[in-house]
Amino acid sequence: MNRKIILASSSKQRFNILKSLPFAIEVHPAEIDEQAVPFQDQYDKAEQIALAKAKKVAAYYEDAIIVAADTFCFAKGRILEKPKTLLEAEEMLRFQSGQEIEVLTGYAFLDTREKLQKSGCEKIMMQMRDLSDVEIRHYVQTEPVLTWSAAFSPAYDSGMALIKSINGNFTAFSHGLPVDLFIEFLQKNQA
Repeated sequence: MNRKIILASSSKQRFNILKSLPFAIEVHPAEIDEQAVPFQDQYDKAEQIALAKAKKVAAYYEDAIIVAADTFCFAKGRILEKPKTLLEAEEMLRFQSGQEIEVLTGYAFLDTREKLQKSGCEKIMMQMRDLSDVEIRHYVQTEPVLTWSAAFSPAYDSGMALIKSINGNFTAFSHGLPVDLFIEFLQKNQA
């Protein structure tokens, strides 16, 4: 692979999963107003935000593969974004405790040279364990919960410990990026 691969994100989890592949990865975080991105439903929202990020960064490169994604949780008709306070993080975790949650990862891959694009939304069903107040407080006080959608990240042991089961694309869940779909994009388009 002699093409430049650009991750349009500052996500450590996405960078870590990509750097496990035999490609050189560069990081160029997309600065977009996610609230200004129009969408029809929660699945479309995840995809449209990923596309907006990819297109913003693609404008800087004539010959590169742009990788972008957006992940959030959806439960009981509510989209769970990043909490703004530790108290809100505690409330989110209590809300999710013992519940089945949709984890949605929108993704977008753009080849700026060949003008190729693939985007979509992976839906992962997750069952969270019943969490005690002590567990929730400990997690909120020891983890960077304000940086994660729904106040948790399954990319780390502490986040994995909150999960009872999952059904769906594993890396879209664990790292917010469906690596298998990215590899398919590269292979199909011989990037």
